[in-house]
Amino acid sequence: MEPNDFRLILADKGINEIKRLLNALRTQKRREVATKLEEIASKLQSVRYCYMPAEDVAKLDEVLEISRTAVEIKSFVEQRDFAGITVKYWLEYLEKLPELMGRGEITKVFEVMRFFSGDIVTRKKEKDLWLCVFDCGSRLEIATNTDFKGRKVVSYLPPRRFGSFISQGMFVDAEFSKKGELTLEDIRSISGKLREVETVLVSIMRE
Repeated sequence: MEPNDFRLILADKGINEIKRLLNALRTQKRREVATKLEEIASKLQSVRYCYMPAEDVAKLDEVLEISRTAVEIKSFVEQRDFAGITVKYWLEYLEKLPELMGRGEITKVFEVMRFFSGDIVTRKKEKDLWLCVFDCGSRLEIATNTDFKGRKVVSYLPPRRFGSFISQGMFVDAEFSKKGELTLEDIRSISGKLREVETVLVSIMRE
């Protein structure tokens, strides 16, 4: 695994986003959160230059501790506004880092993301957007400019605001019979439909 592995770049981006939003969090443990974020950042830096296969990196104590610390911080965040949802998103990414590293060597940027198959259970038109509730075992709210119906795939992306609506991902025009999280093999099987996701991710990493 190289130091510029997409998963590490995105994890680092997540840490910086949480730091940026820290003052917007309504928590009495802000100082503790800040300290724990620095611990995560330090561990991530040591992992970056270990030059081990990704599958072995997934088992490192540092990576497992990053995951555990992210879970602990997440328990301090209760608010459901944009700042709270965004912080929880990035903490969840850090929590899932052992699983994401366990995917092994990757070559495409979209392979760093989690994808879910599920059903659009409600949708309503508001101006030029469709505001949808997506059920993949848990529920996500997704904004799209296409009138998707039925079973679809969602790329679980950092939250974006559309007026008062907070979108938690992007629909992909693909379908699987199963419901729930996709495997890396599943993701690679629809790679031709993921160019827009890839463009969004490259933009996020460059911000």
